[in-house]
Amino acid sequence: MRKIYFINYLLSVFEFKKKRLSTLLFFLCGSALIYGQSLTVSGTVTDDTDIPLAGANIIVKGTSKGAVTDFDGNYSISVNPGDVLVASYTGFQTKEVTVGSSTTINIKLSEDAEALDEVVLIGYGTRKKTDIVSAVSSVDEDFLEAQPSADATRALQGSASGVTVVASARPGQQAQIRIRGLGSINGNSPLFIVDGVTGGAVPPPDQIESMQVLKDASSTAIYGARGASGVILITTKSGRKNQALKFNFNVRTGVGKSNAKYDLVTDPNLIGQMIWLEQTNDGITPSHAHFTFDPNDITATRFNDYLFPNGGSFGDPSTDPSLYEERNYPITLTNPNGTDWMKESFRSALLQDYNLSVTGGSEKTIYSFNASFFDEEGVFKHNSFNRYAFRSNVESEVTDWLTIGQRLGATLTESKGNTPGFNAYVETSPLIPIFDEGGNYAGGVVGGNLNDGPNPVGHLYRSRKDLRKNLNLVGNFYVEVKPFKNVTVKSLFGYNMNWFSNHDPRFGDPENTNGTFVNTLSETRSNNLTWNFTNTASYAKTFNDIHSFELLAGMESTKFDFDLVTAGRAGFISTSDEFFFLSSGAEAVTNGSNAATWSLFSLFSRAFYSYKDKYMIEGTVRRDGSSRFGANNRYGVFPAVSAGWMISEEPFMAGTSGWLNRLKFRAGWGESGNDQIGNYNGFTTFGSGLGNSYYGIGGSDGTISLGYQSTAFGNPDAKWETTESTNFGIDATLFGGLDLSVDLWKKSTRDMLFRTTIPAIDGQATAPFVNVGTMDNKGLDIELNYRKTVSEDFSYSIGLNMSTYKNEVTKLSGTEGDQLLGRSERGQRYTRAITGRAFPEFYGYVVDGIFQTQAEADGHPANGDYNEPGNLKIRDVNGDGVITPDDRTWIGNPHPDFTAGLNLGINYKNFDLTSIWYASVGNDVVNYHDRFTRWGLFQGPKASDRLFRSWGSPYLENNADAVLPKASSTTSFEQNTNSMHIEDGSFLRMKSIQLGYNVPDSVLDKFGFSSLRLYLMGTNLITLFDTYSGLDVEVTPENEINRGFDEGTWPSPKQIIFGVNIGI
Repeated sequence: MRKIYFINYLLSVFEFKKKRLSTLLFFLCGSALIYGQSLTVSGTVTDDTDIPLAGANIIVKGTSKGAVTDFDGNYSISVNPGDVLVASYTGFQTKEVTVGSSTTINIKLSEDAEALDEVVLIGYGTRKKTDIVSAVSSVDEDFLEAQPSADATRALQGSASGVTVVASARPGQQAQIRIRGLGSINGNSPLFIVDGVTGGAVPPPDQIESMQVLKDASSTAIYGARGASGVILITTKSGRKNQALKFNFNVRTGVGKSNAKYDLVTDPNLIGQMIWLEQTNDGITPSHAHFTFDPNDITATRFNDYLFPNGGSFGDPSTDPSLYEERNYPITLTNPNGTDWMKESFRSALLQDYNLSVTGGSEKTIYSFNASFFDEEGVFKHNSFNRYAFRSNVESEVTDWLTIGQRLGATLTESKGNTPGFNAYVETSPLIPIFDEGGNYAGGVVGGNLNDGPNPVGHLYRSRKDLRKNLNLVGNFYVEVKPFKNVTVKSLFGYNMNWFSNHDPRFGDPENTNGTFVNTLSETRSNNLTWNFTNTASYAKTFNDIHSFELLAGMESTKFDFDLVTAGRAGFISTSDEFFFLSSGAEAVTNGSNAATWSLFSLFSRAFYSYKDKYMIEGTVRRDGSSRFGANNRYGVFPAVSAGWMISEEPFMAGTSGWLNRLKFRAGWGESGNDQIGNYNGFTTFGSGLGNSYYGIGGSDGTISLGYQSTAFGNPDAKWETTESTNFGIDATLFGGLDLSVDLWKKSTRDMLFRTTIPAIDGQATAPFVNVGTMDNKGLDIELNYRKTVSEDFSYSIGLNMSTYKNEVTKLSGTEGDQLLGRSERGQRYTRAITGRAFPEFYGYVVDGIFQTQAEADGHPANGDYNEPGNLKIRDVNGDGVITPDDRTWIGNPHPDFTAGLNLGINYKNFDLTSIWYASVGNDVVNYHDRFTRWGLFQGPKASDRLFRSWGSPYLENNADAVLPKASSTTSFEQNTNSMHIEDGSFLRMKSIQLGYNVPDSVLDKFGFSSLRLYLMGTNLITLFDTYSGLDVEVTPENEINRGFDEGTWPSPKQIIFGVNIGI
């Protein structure tokens, strides 16, 4: 124990001696002047049980003078009579002592009861943090305020262990969150609970007080059928009792920019050289509509002056501007500098954020109001997101036994614009200028196989009027009654109402090879309502300060309703805003509608017992009945049990109290469910539609019969996916400031729902889900936090969290050889899942290099006529002497080896500095667009490596140094998924950094402010260890089976933001 004291002592002395040299010189020079008045005071700092506290801080109030207690809690400091000593130690209450005439001052510190009684939100209640016996992580408002995002879910990235967050850079888009791996081939999104409203929309960050992440089944089982993927509890801000009326106004404004782009050749002559190289390698004499070549000299390649007419040059009669006709004769010059389509599509994106809050409270009533406006431009032109938000939280204690309250949040969001498919940036040739000679957008209609898609810049402009609006109301009304001592009964009615509209005009794109002059308009309107009625009764009592009991029983009803209407028209005479309505269209009348509903009824209970705050045990059970399942398995029961042992309170641990403040062991087991399979899996459903429900049974001249077709077959025997979770954890506080939490966990999903296959003779109906699969996840979570107050002027904090998990599908469907395949892209599937592997993994050929000689190629297993110098050397995995699809194998894994978050904070006088970092290590990524740029699909722009570092390139001195096979316009084998398509997705990114300054009180008093803070912040300024060739290494998957597959990811902008926060 004394060794630990000594280590703590050394650390504290080191920290204290990091004083400014000027301060030291001041004391040395000034000591002669005050020698006659000063005295040396010494003493011992102990806790309530007289155990010395090593490393406690002793500061002379109002100065930088201080001392640190030694191994035995002793200190000595030079002071003047009347000075005030401030003694502090993490986990204990700060104490002030005035210096008199005595030279010995012993100080006894008491444990900080407020810190010990810190309350954490759990399912349907709260619990002292020291009594938590399950895996729970917390994110407070300080962490949220350090990140200028419109989406609060992004703040979870790097803030909590066991939480994997892929944050989309698209303005307004919510991050994808996964808690402790993937538990199902179906839905893996966590359940959000906002102020007791299940499934409530996530509020803006400035309205949130805290977020609690429930990670294991012992904490999520009380949410039963929807808790298998974890639960995130969000509490919005409220007032405080006896708090004076307070106004707070926060303004942030800044700019963001992205320099991300593909490594492409844009110089027209180099583009021609690429074509020369490909055709020469194929044994073809180089030729192209837009270039002239010397078959013997790649550098003699020259582009033509005009793209249209093909081969046109300056002064030709065929280029006379009077001949111009859009689409039919679109005279177009070659861009002599080459068009960088990504650069032309980007812009500096402005951000504005205004927030006003009003809080206060009396002895009986507390209130909080918040109004805000957020506006963020996308880095792509003509794209933007804005949000208007309001929140009202009021609670009133009507009598000693009756409390009523309401929480209401209203949010209106508008998202404008759209982007072309990212394929446009790797298919559209840089030879094409933005505009043709008629001032219209230029495109592939000029010929020469330059592009068959829209002009990317033109698409952005034409999509500027795309408008998506979303109005959300989420809130609750509650009544809390205390009919008897220690008994609380609470009824809460929560609601989540959503209205969505989509105005989607599509203007003609005649520059497109397949384009048209036709303008179309489609409109979508939908609304949904989710309500939950929750009633709970709880009992809490502590007997003789030894036995603590908590009992909870409750019931909950939840209902969801959804309606959708769509309509579309074409043939508009005018596209001006005044006339561009559905009623003005004359052609292509389309319409559709849909509706859905589901309901859930639940009973739940929880019991907690603690003996001397040392031994704790908790049990929960929930029974859910869901309309999503058939009558045969409509109900499910989800139990859980957990226990904790505060071993640091044992008598035999008394000798460690000087350095080990707290040590608790936790263990938990439980079951929770997953019902994310759609609303009607238990039932056979029918529908109607043009072309399917209208049929001339008597022949083409007979009477048309109207009817319904089966759209999906039901499975009344389907039941819940059940996830069984086991967790072992340790919570510890060491040296008065180092908090450590470690969790070792495993979760297994059984009865996983898998969609079966049905014979084609059964028609077009979708097959139902059946319970056949199993999946395992196991991992380790670590959270480490250290806080230290070095002096009255200086303090710092360090937070580190790390997580690792392994995922395995242990059974998919029970049918040998069955598998799940990722999406097919131009004949290739990159991901798949089978029994015994992770869900999913990358699958394809293994490349062992590039053939250098014909002899090497001839000695390799046969691969048709592909084996020749400069082509890929494909591994014969099964050893049969022939390269066939049977040689494909597992070539990559999109799951990281581990993720980590690092949070740093420094406070010096009135300045504060915070920085948040996030890392993902060991995950693989597929950049789909490499098929276009590096592997030669189509005639769009190509990667520079294909020209300068491919086998056989005149620019490459030694073919052994080639990073790509020889460039070819005819060889297609490289298009097959192979290991050279797989890239390392590891990175370390500084998510945010913020420097703030709090204006001193002496200045504030002159203006009547209670606080004034100025701050400068930046986001995504630094990314390290990133070797990925795509636009952004943080790839947002379309769905789980395509995890790690990048078909185009919005690049994360680097932002610089200035803010002012005023308190009145």
